[in-house]
Amino acid sequence: MQPLFDEPKSRYLLMVEDTASVAALYRSYLSPLGIDINIVGNGRDAIQSLQHRTPDLILLDLRLPDMTGMDVLDAVKQSHPDVPIIFMTAHGSIDIAVDAMQHGAQDFLIKPCEADRLRVTVTNAIRKASKLRDEINDTGSPSYQGFIGSSQPMQAVYRTIDSAASSKASIFITGESGTGKEVCAEAIHAASKRGDKPFIAINCAAIPKDLIESELFGHVKGAFTGAAVDRQGAAELADGGTLFLDELCEMDLELQTKLLRFIQTGTFQKVGSSRMKKVDVRFVCATNRDPWKEVQEGRFREDLYYRLYVIPLHLPPLRDREEDVIEIAYSLLGFMSHEEGKSFVRFSQDVIERFIHYEWPGNVRQLQNVLRNVVVLNHGKEITLDMLPPPLNEPLVVVKPTASSITVSSFGPQDIVPLWQTERRTIEQAIEACDGNIPQAAKYLDVSPSTIYRKIQAWNASETKA
Repeated sequence: MQPLFDEPKSRYLLMVEDTASVAALYRSYLSPLGIDINIVGNGRDAIQSLQHRTPDLILLDLRLPDMTGMDVLDAVKQSHPDVPIIFMTAHGSIDIAVDAMQHGAQDFLIKPCEADRLRVTVTNAIRKASKLRDEINDTGSPSYQGFIGSSQPMQAVYRTIDSAASSKASIFITGESGTGKEVCAEAIHAASKRGDKPFIAINCAAIPKDLIESELFGHVKGAFTGAAVDRQGAAELADGGTLFLDELCEMDLELQTKLLRFIQTGTFQKVGSSRMKKVDVRFVCATNRDPWKEVQEGRFREDLYYRLYVIPLHLPPLRDREEDVIEIAYSLLGFMSHEEGKSFVRFSQDVIERFIHYEWPGNVRQLQNVLRNVVVLNHGKEITLDMLPPPLNEPLVVVKPTASSITVSSFGPQDIVPLWQTERRTIEQAIEACDGNIPQAAKYLDVSPSTIYRKIQAWNASETKA
């Protein structure tokens, strides 16, 4: 992968992390971005390093051996007020991280942090600080806002993010499990005018029904058993920024009614409180279901659907991103090998072919799990077919036509048609047989999807001229 920033002077990131293994892992996650990374293990070294070179971004652990992350934040802001700082914190310290944002931190990440989330956050923080507005999607670069891949389906995603990010309009992300909906939501937030404000995510499927209202709106002390103190909810934490509602179609219908009122008025009540609070948030939602089908079957409110389904954004499954699979696989292999202390650096040609032709029902998450399995259980420099777990190590089944299925008929000169017409008819029939799925049709025709896209464009241009 080419570096994300290719100016003469490389972008510079200072990582303040006292756990060497975590720092090394995060360095490997960020290596595809092509930025200089300096790692220090305590606050004193971090502050002193600013005298030698000013970083474009600081990743700052909240807990350090010699001082707190807040102390480092205060010191940095006094000497270098324009340097953006992103806190890294565990789940139990989120309230402190939110407080740090009120004192000048740009954002916070919850540890352990996944590779895609870290790359997206760092990429956009550096861009925002340095005011770089390069049009990566127009140049065909394989990297965009932390995503990997330049296939046609992903180019459409990039264009939608670019167009919609600056608006306040609600965005509804759809896509199968494992396609990266939350990463996409954070990319939208980071590219928006609210990028320096909080991004708060709440998974409606992962929280018990009787707790989700409290998670969303917060509660007051004594509101229910166990409510020992007042607590802010996601809506209040996201004030000024973006509220991401993941797996929204899993939300209970009764709470959907309260959510609709919140969207319409911008006001809500904490559980157990009679006071109304008003906030300004931008809504980004996601589901792995068909939201309109959920409306028709009575599981999702129609009025809520129309409120939120303003800008639809569909993330393509990995099987429709054939050109991206190997690039993603190599990126994953790099940091997994580093994390596990292995020396894998390449895939055999058999593995590459198998990855390209496999359907990947679990999408990028399944690819991650497959590679983790291989790297942990094997040794060497090259991933071979026998190392892959089932079903990827099983022989491909190829269905060939039988002699009885072939019809023999007379054929004369009068039946000959130009080759391009035969080619076009074959391609159009393949696309129709695959229900309009061009990458899948390309796989059966044994050509690249880009070849079909190019031919369709040429045919359309020829018809337009005619």
